[in-house]
Amino acid sequence: NEGEIKCVTHVSSGQRALNRCDSTELHEEWKRFNFAFSAASTSLHIQPTIAIVRRLDYAGPLPVLFSRGRKAPSTKGYIAIFICMVVRAVHVEVVSDLTTGAFLAAFSRFCARRGRPAVLYSDNATTFKGAARELRELFSEGSNLTELARNFMQKRGTVWKFIPPRAPHFGGLWEAAVRGFKHHFRRVIGDARLTFEELSTVAARIEACLNSRPLCPRSSRPEDFEALTPAHFLVGTSLLDYPEPCDNRTLSFTNRWRLLRGMRDMFWSRWRQEVLSQMQQRSKWLTARESLQPGDMVLLRDDLCTPSSWPLARVVQVHPGSDGLDWSELRRSRRLVQLSLDQSSN
Repeated sequence: NEGEIKCVTHVSSGQRALNRCDSTELHEEWKRFNFAFSAASTSLHIQPTIAIVRRLDYAGPLPVLFSRGRKAPSTKGYIAIFICMVVRAVHVEVVSDLTTGAFLAAFSRFCARRGRPAVLYSDNATTFKGAARELRELFSEGSNLTELARNFMQKRGTVWKFIPPRAPHFGGLWEAAVRGFKHHFRRVIGDARLTFEELSTVAARIEACLNSRPLCPRSSRPEDFEALTPAHFLVGTSLLDYPEPCDNRTLSFTNRWRLLRGMRDMFWSRWRQEVLSQMQQRSKWLTARESLQPGDMVLLRDDLCTPSSWPLARVVQVHPGSDGLDWSELRRSRRLVQLSLDQSSN
């Protein structure tokens, strides 16, 4: 049946071909289908362990203060981003420089908390446009620094591989997560000068926001309002951060903790809006499409929700409009609420 076929392979343009075929031509047209595994269902992405394959990328440089003070000296810091290619979980490590020793230390910390990956992928040197010479040397296949790091990881059961040069589309599965982190992280941090501890705190809390996004409903039961997140595969439960009252968005430099919390909140707000805009598809209504049905899980849009919180609900009843289209649904989370279609994403 259709479900069993989708578990094994992906049919390229199958629906389009079926729509233009009648019953007599169906068999011949079926022969011309080009069966190919989709990028999301290759063997790398369906392993039953989250540490099997990881993707590595760097962000930076960022100014890092040695201490607090008006004339405190500063240096450059970098962020190593590890992406799981199975559940798209994110792990962030702050590193002091681009040397092999700093990278291996970050890799050791990652393995100590997340487990040792079987394969580690990274971009080749030519994909790091505008990067520092040390970074290109570190990630150049065949360089002395890379050989040292590769031997270090192979002794611990990890194989370091490179995607082809000038082919960033080979990393399309993880590029969205890396690009989203870099894009919002730079805009939230701005020109702020943080200490190493403060930078580590901001990076860790942003990591929690990224790992709290819903992937799919946990079950199809109408009374279940939970969704699986990358955090479920990392720690066994969701990362529901405790609510912190914040009466304004002004960053106060007299209170360093409020500064870090404000940066985290700003990142969460920007990232949540981006994800919701991607999940909420606004297709042209050229043809009739299947509407939400009672029992479907939906994501509610709430601008007042706390970071790492995703309000979910189940559809209880659908109210058709006068034109025959479904304009509003009755959903149930903690209470019954009536919402329009554009206030949710399924």
